[in-house]
Amino acid sequence: MGPRLAEIVSASALSPSVRSLVLRCVDGQALGHQAGQWVNLDVPVSGGGGVTRRAYSVASAPSLQAPDLFEIAVTRVADGAASMALHELPLGTQLPLDGPHGFFTRESERDEPVLWVGTGTGLSPLRAMLEEELARGDAGRPRIALLFGCRTEADVLWGEQLHDWVSEHPRFSLFTTLSRPAPDHFGRSGYVQAHLREVAEVMGRPIVYACGLSRMVQEVRRVLKEELGYDRRRIRTERYD
Repeated sequence: MGPRLAEIVSASALSPSVRSLVLRCVDGQALGHQAGQWVNLDVPVSGGGGVTRRAYSVASAPSLQAPDLFEIAVTRVADGAASMALHELPLGTQLPLDGPHGFFTRESERDEPVLWVGTGTGLSPLRAMLEEELARGDAGRPRIALLFGCRTEADVLWGEQLHDWVSEHPRFSLFTTLSRPAPDHFGRSGYVQAHLREVAEVMGRPIVYACGLSRMVQEVRRVLKEELGYDRRRIRTERYD
C-alpha cells in the first residue's frame, strides 16, 4: 500500500514570505491529528525530478465538519528547494503525506490559564491549539493568551483572524511584538522573551507552550525557570530548527 496523498485545494499569502496551503486527504479520510502535531510532505523539486521530504506543523485544529482538510504555513527560504517549490505549486498538486506525528499537544490541564508563545511560523501548532480551545466557548473557561513575535507588522500571521478572536472571546488576549518595528510603531517591540515576565504575571502564572527557533525557545525556558521560578512541568516546547 502506497503513502497517503494530500491535494492542495487553496493557497494564500499570510505575509510577504509565508504562504498558507490548505490540503485535502485524497482518500477522503480524516487526517487524524491532534492540535499541535506535524506531518511530512514529499515535495517535488526542480532539477532531475527529485523529491524532498519536509516536516510542517498543522496550523488548523481537527474539524468535525471537514476532517480531511488541514492547513500549513510555509516560509519561503532563498536556498530551500522545498519551500520555493511549495510557494509555486498550483492548486490540484498531490503530495505524498506521512503522519501525523509529534507530542507537542495539549495535556489534561484544560481548566488552567494557558499562554502560547510563538515566533514566525512557530505560530502554526499554537494556532491549532488556540482554535481548538476557543471552540470550547468562553463561559466558565480560564483565561488564555498568545504572545507572538515577528519582524514587522506585515509579518503578523493570521493577523485579522487573531484580532477577530480577541473581539469574539473575552477570555483571549493577544500580545504582539516586532523586532524591526516601523518608526511610527507604538506597540511592543523587541523579542518575545523581553515581554514574557509581564504577560505571564498578567495571566497569573499560566502553563506555557512555546514554539519557534531554538534560541528563542531556550531563552523562554530560562526566563520562566530562573526568573519566574517555574517548574519545568509547566513549560511545553517545540523547536523547528
